[in-house]
Amino acid sequence: MMPNGRSLAVINALLWDGTGRDPEARRLIEVREGRIARIGPLEGSAPPRDLPVLDADGRFVMPGLLDCHVHLIYCRFGSLSEIDQWPLEYHTLRAAENAATILSYGYTTVRDVGTRGAIASAVRDAIDHGLVTGPRVLASGPIICSEGGHADSTPPWMRNEVSLAVTVNGVDEVRKAVRTQAKQGVDNIKVGITGAEASPYVTTEQTAFSPEELNALVDEARRFGKTVACHAQSYLGARMAVAAGVTTIEHGTRMDDETIARLAAAEDTYLVPTLCTIYSFLDLSKNKKAVDEMRINEPIWLDSLRRARAAGVKIAAGSDLGNRYLQGEQAIELELLVKQGFTPQEALLAATRTAARAMHVADRVGTLEPGKCADLLVLNANPLADIGILRRRAQIHRVVKGGLVLTPAELAPEVVR
Repeated sequence: MMPNGRSLAVINALLWDGTGRDPEARRLIEVREGRIARIGPLEGSAPPRDLPVLDADGRFVMPGLLDCHVHLIYCRFGSLSEIDQWPLEYHTLRAAENAATILSYGYTTVRDVGTRGAIASAVRDAIDHGLVTGPRVLASGPIICSEGGHADSTPPWMRNEVSLAVTVNGVDEVRKAVRTQAKQGVDNIKVGITGAEASPYVTTEQTAFSPEELNALVDEARRFGKTVACHAQSYLGARMAVAAGVTTIEHGTRMDDETIARLAAAEDTYLVPTLCTIYSFLDLSKNKKAVDEMRINEPIWLDSLRRARAAGVKIAAGSDLGNRYLQGEQAIELELLVKQGFTPQEALLAATRTAARAMHVADRVGTLEPGKCADLLVLNANPLADIGILRRRAQIHRVVKGGLVLTPAELAPEVVR
């Protein structure tokens, strides 16, 4: 019988705990009230009699996966403007559905880095209150960008207060936007300081924020205890992001050697390369401007990532899925990291320990250690031998979130492209 409370003993696990140590066979994990109470060898340490038992039967057990870059409202939209054409109510239902799907593929913590209205915060709270099922969510509000900048897709004559973007001009408006989102209860501030391939008014080589605006945003976010995720694809944008001390640089398409050296030396700034963004556009997008720009960007992007890795930059995994690659396919990002020279262990660490540090939740999740949340995956195969098994849901035996044992098929239907 499957344990259905928040306390249990997982026995006979091939345990990879996310700390960087090699897997250890025949381990016991004791969970009390949703947190790990003890980890030890199975021999000579029988599980407590008061706990239900989940027998891993030698299966690979690891921390629940983390994704630093999701948009829960994304769902096969062809453009940024199309996202704004649907009502908030529709997006809210879609976000809840997507959250369940993401959890069913073993992602137990995600950071939403751009939504409409307060949808990410609402879904986060609904999950926490047990109204819907999903991963732990760190929420952002709409993306803060300049007028005509990163995520601004509204026509020049329209002002849309519930768009994917909040447009600002000048330091005072930047500070007001951060304060408004802090009041709304976000965990993170998302700012777009350069264009994106899909931006209608700017390209990825253009920087549409001033250093003064970005510095004010980071200062205000820190004042309210919020992290900052910064979309930066130009050389100047990356330099500005490192200098301002953002928490994460999203994409990092263009980075010169000086910027990479400063990023590597930064104590609390991480790179989230989102390789899925490249190949989802090249494989599936029908946006000619985006595809043409991405063909130029691909070799530059990959070269920046390789040099960043060689320099010791802290790299966390984020997928940016939903409009081309589908929600639930987050682990494609780990396959792409391995294709770019990461070892499977490095890729897994990017999606566990390092991602938790980048999102400032390493005290709770990211590794399996006493005192932390009992978020773990029980897998039928070893991802250190084949990273691709994380995308094959038949290989996910159980998902455990906060001690609750979940069967993937009970959470959401399997993704079918």
